[in-house]
Amino acid sequence: MESLVAGARLSLHLDALPEDVFEPEFVADAPVLGFEAFLPDARLFGRVRLAAGRLTDLLNAHESLHLHEATIESLVDGSTRRSEQVIVPRSQLIAVSATGPRGDPALRSWTQTHPVAVQSGDFLIGGLAHATPSRDPLASILERPPMVPLTDAWIEYWPGGRRVRQWIGTIIFNREIADWVRVVAEEDLEYGRLRPTGS
Repeated sequence: MESLVAGARLSLHLDALPEDVFEPEFVADAPVLGFEAFLPDARLFGRVRLAAGRLTDLLNAHESLHLHEATIESLVDGSTRRSEQVIVPRSQLIAVSATGPRGDPALRSWTQTHPVAVQSGDFLIGGLAHATPSRDPLASILERPPMVPLTDAWIEYWPGGRRVRQWIGTIIFNREIADWVRVVAEEDLEYGRLRPTGS
């Protein structure tokens, strides 16, 4: 897991719990977000203070993710452990989420939402893709950089044959390693309506 990868790295320092601050005049310089990275056989998580920009843009600008003090959960046997440093190539990331305040409002643009489903190995992801008005949503996804955000999203996976579903909020999936990406009916995003190919 703790493999070294050449190339530019996005370095994030994680904490198990948000820090307690008791100073009355304290103002955080950046919001604390709940952070999760999904790999084919593991989930890495913690809390991160994102200093600037949008996580999607940061992930797309770096070839690997360098996490400090991450908690690692095996999706094979459910065991967890802490690791001082984990370096993950972006090519191994199924998806990443950071729950909390949204990114810089100045970077947002007016878009229309479209229900989308994604399968990547044993992971099924559903949510709303954003595209400019009159733009084909699937074409928009395929032309974007590899890490693509979905809002109002969920992720399902099957560790040890047990079905796990998480409501995420915003999830950023790696379209380069997805088995398929489809525009679906909005009702298909309801629990249990979509099933992975080959199951």
